[in-house]
Formats: sequence, structure tokens, C-alpha cells
Amino acid sequence: MRIVVCGDTHGRIEELTRELERLKNIDYLIHTGDFYQDGIALGRELGIKTRVVVGNCDLGVKGPREEIFTLAGRRFLLTHGHLYRVKSHLNSLKFRAEEVGAHVVIFGHTHTAYCEMVENILFINPGSTRYSRFSQRGTYVLIEADDERLQANIVEMAF
Repeated sequence: MRIVVCGDTHGRIEELTRELERLKNIDYLIHTGDFYQDGIALGRELGIKTRVVVGNCDLGVKGPREEIFTLAGRRFLLTHGHLYRVKSHLNSLKFRAEEVGAHVVIFGHTHTAYCEMVENILFINPGSTRYSRFSQRGTYVLIEADDERLQANIVEMAF
């Protein structure tokens, strides 16, 4: 299973759409919010299953703030991150992950790509496809997973 994780697109999805059209065999798209509608549009455009949450810039948008689901035999926790103060620390988010039994936590908000195992929980932040804090180019994460392994890599966009 190939899963693309992106977020903090803030209305700029043209380049990301082109980038993802070049990738083949994407099974799933996960969007961390800001903007919620971007995630919906990307999934529709690419014709793939999508999970999307609302972020702090999704004012007035009715959508989930958090999603808990299973993919490739692993329990995922998806949130934008602002409600857990992820710009300061990951402690609150880690406690929530433990509470729901998550193996993988996906969050955004910081515009900084991050992929690290913390006490047997994989934390993934795709950064921003347009406004990355520490990269000249936008970033997203590509997850390749099956029942036995899960590999997550930060990808710098070509555009």
C-alpha cells in the first residue's frame, strides 16, 4: 500500500497535484488540514481514498478535528496538531496516541517535515507543500506499507 501524507497546503494544490500525478499506484491520501477542502479536492482529482481533518485555518469548516483508523494493519491517529500545541512539544500528542493505541501519529501545523519513532510510535509531519519552514521546496511524506513493514520517507517536491 502506498500512502501520501500532505498538509498545510493553504489553497495551493496545483504543484502538488502535478507531483502526485507523476507518482504511480497511490492507494490513499492523508491530509493534515489547512485547508480541509484542498484534501477533498486532491482525493477527488486523483481518484483515491482520502482522510482529511480540519486545521486552525479552516474557519467555519465542518469536518473532523481528529481521525482514528486502521490501514495496513496499523492504528493511525490523524490530527492537525494545533489542539495539542505541537509547536511547543509532542507530549500531549504522545499521550493521546497512547490513549487510543495508535502505532502511527500524523500531524501538521508546524510546516516542518518530521518523521521519527518515539517509544514505538511513529510520528509523521509532512511539513507544507508550499510554505515549508526549513526547506526551499515543499514537502510531503510517502508511506509504503504492508502487513510486515511500514517505511515513511520525507519527499521534497520537484516543483
